[in-house]
Amino acid sequence: MVTRASFEKDMQHLHEEIIRMGAQVELAIEEAMTALIELDAERAAAVIDQDDIVDDMERKIDRHCVEIIARQQPVARDLRDVTSTLKLITDLERIADHASDISERVIAMTEMSERIPVPYDIVTITKLARTMLRSALDAYVGNNRQIAADVINMDNKVDELYLKIKTYLVRMMSVDSENVPQLVEMLLVCKYVERIADHAQNVAEWVVYFIDGRLKDELN
Repeated sequence: MVTRASFEKDMQHLHEEIIRMGAQVELAIEEAMTALIELDAERAAAVIDQDDIVDDMERKIDRHCVEIIARQQPVARDLRDVTSTLKLITDLERIADHASDISERVIAMTEMSERIPVPYDIVTITKLARTMLRSALDAYVGNNRQIAADVINMDNKVDELYLKIKTYLVRMMSVDSENVPQLVEMLLVCKYVERIADHAQNVAEWVVYFIDGRLKDELN
């Protein structure tokens, strides 16, 4: 017989799995950022190697969600909890993929004979994206709508900074032809960081959906 206590136990276990996955994804971003700042190929390679850990976590949580739906047959808010989790883990997995993408670009840059400093704005936008993810996970853990809303609003700042960096890098390509390959790699890094921020925003939106029962488009 399915009981409320057994459902809550299942959900507690599910939330703990999400927290562990989120911590692993945060670590991937942190390590990728450090590899970028230091142009450390070895650290970047480690980020790529550890991507399978996040993939395994996603598959495990996905199976757990399906089992809960089949066994517990949740409705209303309980069903939103499970379905928002299913959506959320997809965004976390994509963030980890982009951390690997950044690391691949770092390795490519370290293989170039001439190296140029990483613009500080690239470090800044990476820190912003990481903050968005951490705050989105805090919102998830605490069921905090305000924190989630703040994360959603932060995405505009990331977009603005991305456009600023993109404009700068394109301009540099026109005046520093010898370093165009590195500048292209940096532009790709920025795009991946911008995508990380987008997925962090998605995580926050799924938190809002769980709390309010409405998607972002339905709130406008």
